Amino acid sequence: MALDQECLPPVGKKCLQEEDKKAEKNSLLNKFSSLKKRSQFLDVRKVGKTIYGKYFIVNYNISKNDYSSFGLTVSKKIGGSVVRNYLKRILREIVRKNLQIIPNNLNIEIIPKKGIEKKKFQILEHDLVNILKDLVI
Repeated sequence: MALDQECLPPVGKKCLQEEDKKAEKNSLLNKFSSLKKRSQFLDVRKVGKTIYGKYFIVNYNISKNDYSSFGLTVSKKIGGSVVRNYLKRILREIVRKNLQIIPNNLNIEIIPKKGIEKKKFQILEHDLVNILKDLVI
């Protein structure tokens, strides 16, 4: 009987880990959100301003929220679906690493230019960070 209980996995530790993951996810959502609907992207393009970088086009406008929202638009001209999804993962990581330099209350759309798929991560990060530093509220 005692051996059966020793063989069972500890239940309490697993619940704590899941709660920690949920708390961490919620804390990230308070700082970072994404543009989901087509109407949100169109509002950013129509009402907002545009900054052109070497590898990116960034459209932005002021939002009513206390946090910044990001949207990625990767055209089919850039490559196949594997390449486009790879670029989106890279761009999300660049934004996540540099959230502290981005002002709050902005809706931001990031559009990569053609030929970006062959560039190194550090070059892309440097260009996007320079653009994000130039955002004016």
